[in-house]
Amino acid sequence: MLPRHPILRPASQRGAAVILALLTVALVAGLAAASVSDLGVAMDHVAGRHDQAQARQLARGAVDWARNVLAEDARSSTVDHLGEAWAVKVPPTPVEEGEVSGELQELSGRLNLNNLASADGADIVEIEQFQRLLAILGIGDGDAQNLTAALLDWLDGDDSPRLPGGAESSWYAAQTPPRRPANAPLVAVGELLQVRGFTPQLVAQLKPFVATLPAGSKVNVNTAPAEVLAAVVPGLSLDAARVTVVQRSRAWFKDVADFQARLPSPDMKPDPARIAITSRHFLATGRARYGVAMVRMEVLLDRSQNWPTIVWQKLL
Repeated sequence: MLPRHPILRPASQRGAAVILALLTVALVAGLAAASVSDLGVAMDHVAGRHDQAQARQLARGAVDWARNVLAEDARSSTVDHLGEAWAVKVPPTPVEEGEVSGELQELSGRLNLNNLASADGADIVEIEQFQRLLAILGIGDGDAQNLTAALLDWLDGDDSPRLPGGAESSWYAAQTPPRRPANAPLVAVGELLQVRGFTPQLVAQLKPFVATLPAGSKVNVNTAPAEVLAAVVPGLSLDAARVTVVQRSRAWFKDVADFQARLPSPDMKPDPARIAITSRHFLATGRARYGVAMVRMEVLLDRSQNWPTIVWQKLL
């Protein structure tokens, strides 16, 4: 038998085998690196979600604190004014791995735009108040009528435009981009930007003095700014309203009769059914930071009962 000898492969084949082995090692290393990278991203996502959840809990805690403050205030006081504890902002307070803060913004001292229209139709008294506010802000009578008509069309449930200045689906459909009227109560003051004639400048002017609350709310004369008082009380000038606000800061109105008695003239007679010396609606804001996450939560609170209920809430 002839002796067996190893088979010698050409040099080109041996080189190809080496290159293939190197490519295999490189591929495995790449896959391993990608797996480690994906794991790191996944862990970051998990950590981010955890921080987000913790931040939300902290923000919710700030809102619950606000509800407790309002409930305690309702138990201990029959008058709401800007000198009470709920009006004090909570500065950022450090917590483990983050911080939390919150504040309460009283909304009952503003004109409620949703009061202008109801299932029974337009409310003449509320419309007059709104138009007086527009006049205080420098809006002419003609423009004020057009704006009021457009707002009423946005609020009411029909599709018949009011004249002059009204707008319903036919007008909004012809705009760029086209849109539809809500035909329902406003949810936020910023929604006015969708209503015919309401420019960003006008909405910014209105924002400190109006609110979008459930219909039927009253104006708290203990918290209303001078512009709102002048709108609510027929015949009360803005200058006289400012004097009233200064006097109010020294001695809050103890009841509606006290407010009426301290007006400049006995002929000034606001509708007592539309004003109050207490507040029902508040906007609670909770801000929180935890780890890498930051959360801001806004909640509209209704204090018709001792423990405030949530009308709506949103995360920002």
